[in-house]
Amino acid sequence: MRTVTIEYQHRSEPAWAPSGTYTDLAHHLLTISVKGSLAAISASESAVRPQIDRKLTAARPISRTEIESGFVGSETKALWLDGIHARSDAKPDAKTLMGRALEFAIDPLGDQTYAFKAVRSKVPLVLSSGAASQVVGASPDDARLWLNRPKTWADFLTDTEILLDVAASVGATPPTVRFPALAQAVNDLATVSDGDAIAVVPPELLAEDTDQTLKERAAQWAYGAEFSVVPGAGPNLVATVTFEMTLLGDLSITPTLAGDKITLGFDWTTRPVTGAAGRPAFDALIAEYDWLKIYYGSGHTISGGKCFRSAYTDQWFPNWQFKNLANYNVTQEKPVILVGQTLGLSIGTPKAPGQHDDSLFGYCHDIFNTGWLASDDGSMELADFVHIDDATNLVTLIHAKGAGSSAVTREVSASKYEVVTGQAVKNLRHLERQSLTDTLDAGRHHLIADAVWHNGIRQPDRTGLIARVQALPIGYKKRVVILQPQLTETEHDECANGQASQRRTLKMKQLNTLLLAARLSANAVGSDLEVWGAA
Repeated sequence: MRTVTIEYQHRSEPAWAPSGTYTDLAHHLLTISVKGSLAAISASESAVRPQIDRKLTAARPISRTEIESGFVGSETKALWLDGIHARSDAKPDAKTLMGRALEFAIDPLGDQTYAFKAVRSKVPLVLSSGAASQVVGASPDDARLWLNRPKTWADFLTDTEILLDVAASVGATPPTVRFPALAQAVNDLATVSDGDAIAVVPPELLAEDTDQTLKERAAQWAYGAEFSVVPGAGPNLVATVTFEMTLLGDLSITPTLAGDKITLGFDWTTRPVTGAAGRPAFDALIAEYDWLKIYYGSGHTISGGKCFRSAYTDQWFPNWQFKNLANYNVTQEKPVILVGQTLGLSIGTPKAPGQHDDSLFGYCHDIFNTGWLASDDGSMELADFVHIDDATNLVTLIHAKGAGSSAVTREVSASKYEVVTGQAVKNLRHLERQSLTDTLDAGRHHLIADAVWHNGIRQPDRTGLIARVQALPIGYKKRVVILQPQLTETEHDECANGQASQRRTLKMKQLNTLLLAARLSANAVGSDLEVWGAA
């Protein structure tokens, strides 16, 4: 093994004194060790590592499979997880786990839509410390390893050579799957289809040592970019890109696989009058960083130059109910607001003589016609509706969302349920009597506060409803209902009985996983979860 070193100084102005009065001086060491056809680069400045990786031309990082085979072991001490699900208020984009043996602590339902980005685990390596097993940190997608700091320069060289020898000995054979409940990397785009959503998710936002200018740039695009997606053939898609309320145009995206690395081809297909100036900035950003996440209805996500697929469960969500919605518009969530009226006064009110309110809100008004019913629709809503059954003291929070199509042949779509399911989980706390009382009382003066009924008769305000909540007995029953008629009873049964295509069945598995996780959250607060589709 041959090793060369580079020593350098990094001078910078403190963020709190940018006028040039003070200068921070940091000394750094970069080492390059070569043995055979492999090289190991070690940098004391963590921020320089991704810069080196992006500038590599003649060499390539070793594969995710090789890192997993040689340097991911048992008794996992730390896991850094990256979410491959569409972004949701109810589920974090990423999370970190710490423990003694995390392979046994992974949530088989809640963590199925996370892939591990990095891990610290015990690996049977004898390094300079002499121990039979070492805790090794590994980031497979970055081809990066880290150990405890060696005591001497000789120990550093010894450990580096051992790591190079192990890397040279592992083959391309896929390793034993260490975390089968997590999403897995796949090296095939043949089954990737139905492009559904795009997000800019820079890992630099989470890194403390990221250059401040880059971090600000990352935040600007992460929170300012929006994409409206139209799926194409296979993994291809077209996205209408908007940046900070300015239309950049339509962008055709073509993913291709070379080895185990996915590259994204881009082509602007429209030339809007406004926004064209923002395209070069976007193009340069995407060319240099793998910040785009692309989500597919097939259950795949492309992220960081890799493709992942969720480990969806074969368990079926048991609490489906299919309602007769023949006289209602399944795509219309709320009623048309009548002239001179508020939304609250338009719910359940005929649109015209002989024409009933056929929205999903109208359906809720018609079905929950005994006991107390109130709408709380709005930006800080507790639910679209809250219902209290006077006979059983059952408190129900109802969340409604329109279907994407009214066609009787419409297919299952997990993405149509993600937002409304996230809202339902987020608002579970309002099933508690005090929280429900406080929230209803805080909204007394909102426009929607006039949407209150008792036994089908409209009430002047929420006074009677709040009193009823306060009078609930200890141990009252709780329920959450999600009304989303995207799924029909026919589609559900065909997926369950093996009559649907593999693609539709996979989408049903995605939906089952989403709802089973939400059901666990509901059960944790003593509530049932029901999902209502269309008969």
